[in-house]
Amino acid sequence: MNKDQLKQETSSLIDQLTDQESEDFLLFLKAMERKKKYKNSTYIGALLQPEEKEEGKEFTLTIPNTPLIQNSLNIVHGGMTATLADSAMGTLAARLLPPHLAAVTAELKINYTAPGIGSRLTCKSSCIHHGSKTLLMEARIYRDDGKLAAYGTATFFIISRKK
Repeated sequence: MNKDQLKQETSSLIDQLTDQESEDFLLFLKAMERKKKYKNSTYIGALLQPEEKEEGKEFTLTIPNTPLIQNSLNIVHGGMTATLADSAMGTLAARLLPPHLAAVTAELKINYTAPGIGSRLTCKSSCIHHGSKTLLMEARIYRDDGKLAAYGTATFFIISRKK
């Protein structure tokens, strides 16, 4: 598809959008803009709009609850909650390693304890065990009312970065 075809398809779609769908489409466009602006950004990271905070041995990611990450019940989709947990734990795992090593998810387990509602979700991650080949991480995801929405653990393989 060339850019002229894309413009035509987009224009046709925009004409059919409701006000809410227009707002959602704008969120998506802003995510594309962030992805283009920040070279190391991923599409999912740009879409989630995470705010980072590191405190001692804990790493926190907070994301807004937007329609783009909700399921048909208007609560945060379980897969997006799992992605938030994986992203927070993975970021902390990577930061615990020297520059020539990286961490990749080997196993992820999530227990959902309450619906993902409210204006944002905050994931607090920490390292339970730092071995020579794996890291065992923990995540707690809270709603903005302070209620625990999900609890997760993950094992990350420690690998060499490709040169």
